[in-house]
Amino acid sequence: MTSMGLLLKRTFINQNAPLNNGAGRFVPQLARLTIKFCKSHGSSQGVRRFIEEDIVQFAKNNPGTVIYLKPRRHRSPVLVAEYLNGEKHHQSLSNYGVNEVSSYVDFYRNQSGVEYSDQQKNTYSDHPSIQGYWNPHTHQEPGVNFLKYPVNKPAILHQPSATEIVRNAFISQQEGNEFSPGEEEKLEARKQTSSS
Repeated sequence: MTSMGLLLKRTFINQNAPLNNGAGRFVPQLARLTIKFCKSHGSSQGVRRFIEEDIVQFAKNNPGTVIYLKPRRHRSPVLVAEYLNGEKHHQSLSNYGVNEVSSYVDFYRNQSGVEYSDQQKNTYSDHPSIQGYWNPHTHQEPGVNFLKYPVNKPAILHQPSATEIVRNAFISQQEGNEFSPGEEEKLEARKQTSSS
């Protein structure tokens, strides 16, 4: 089960939700559309015209969506969209024209039902970058991306390791005597005391 599946509400309707929508066939995510309106109130005029003119065509074009019309006396019109993942979205249609009602119905028909979440950043900047945050590879030479590893040449900013420093010191001591006269005497004295 995916991490998103753990966060879904357990409802009757979300058991029909597909795991990978569109992999085999597309399943519309809008399950129910409930339009609540008043038969006589003026704020429901656009909703009533939408029901008279466009609701039948919408139902024919979207057979996977159940449409409920719920008349209520002296209440403002509301559109309730229920999705397969269990989410419900409410939209007030008070004093909207038929075109606005139709556009809201299409808007909710095309949604997946997932709540929109703002993308929050944990950092603040007066001049935010559109290129992203800094990381250790931000100013790296682009040619490094095309190298075949292992590379025989040393890195651009190669600093000798501690092992290389000790090895080079040992080699330089073996090649020549770089001790001062006082150091040679101390070294000979230590050799004699350790051997006896």
